[in-house]
Amino acid sequence: MHKLNPRTAALLSAFGWAVGYLLAGKALAVLLLPMPSGGAARFCRVCLLAPLAEEGVFRGAVQRRAQPLGRGQAILLQAVLFALQHGSIAAMVYALVCGLGLGWLADRTGHLWPGVLLHSANNLLVLAMG
Repeated sequence: MHKLNPRTAALLSAFGWAVGYLLAGKALAVLLLPMPSGGAARFCRVCLLAPLAEEGVFRGAVQRRAQPLGRGQAILLQAVLFALQHGSIAAMVYALVCGLGLGWLADRTGHLWPGVLLHSANNLLVLAMG
């Protein structure tokens, strides 16, 4: 049986987590379509649920599983995958920069909660700006 080297295994694992998240997100979007789009429901989705899920998947699962690639490469990989799920080119560029910062923060602190709070604050500002 052929053994994968740790870098290849880390890359495949991280990529698998990201793809799984994207597919689960599409399924959730279909389930949540009937949900009202304004007020408290939108706030909960954008400022609470999305930051928790995205930090858990990208800075948690993907970045941690990609650590055998090296700290910098793990941060870059999760940031690129995070950016790719954000729609337009402008949103992807913004998400890439945010993903790099949030990845660095998770690496530096060893915790996801500072990133969850920062991500929530960012989404609140974006929501408030319309």
